[in-house]
Amino acid sequence: MNRIFFSHSGFLIMLILSAGGFCPAQNTSKPAESSGDKLLYADFQNVQSGRPVSKNGGAVRLNVYSQNSANPPQYRGLENANPPAPAFARVTADDVAAAFDYEFRIPNEWAGVNMEVFGEPEKDGKPVPDDVSGYKFITFRAFAKGAQYMKLELITRGQGTNLESGYPAASIRLSPGFNTYKLKLDTFNQPDWAMPLDLKRDVLKKLTSVTLGVHCDKCIIEKGTVVVDNIAFEK
Repeated sequence: MNRIFFSHSGFLIMLILSAGGFCPAQNTSKPAESSGDKLLYADFQNVQSGRPVSKNGGAVRLNVYSQNSANPPQYRGLENANPPAPAFARVTADDVAAAFDYEFRIPNEWAGVNMEVFGEPEKDGKPVPDDVSGYKFITFRAFAKGAQYMKLELITRGQGTNLESGYPAASIRLSPGFNTYKLKLDTFNQPDWAMPLDLKRDVLKKLTSVTLGVHCDKCIIEKGTVVVDNIAFEK
């Protein structure tokens, strides 16, 4: 059996992934480094000031949002992190991932908790973009307890576009176990109410961060855990 561990506020969470749900072919700890066909965005092996960072040293943080600001989701990640950050999850003896607990509260028409991963460190207090317009897919590994779906967003800030919300997004149904998922970048869409952006020109050429997390509409009480590893762009 394979185990993932992470701790917060003095308690230890242990998630046991059955051999049937954890594909042996995926249990290779670390992915290959970036190549001409692949950009490794974050594998969470790098640490700065005790916090996880992306492959090139960009910040990783936790965000929370809700329709009912008086009753937002609760979350747990890295102890005493400011701003909030995911905890480290031990996947194998040689590999760690990023993880957080969440709890949706009611009443809420919509709410969510996500992990935002910046590809590069800030320069002069501003986000630094990556050009990923030459790639067709985003891939990542994930395990979730409680959640059935994961939502991803492609974000650009400080590059001529600064939406509060409504960036191109996609959702994927999660399977049991710790699995690799692959999404076509051209399947990411904005909600109808958002200011329209050209996906390639406005977002992929100037990508500053990626969010991965859980979201609910007409929320019900729900508790769970999300573990993410090996985010990459592929051709």
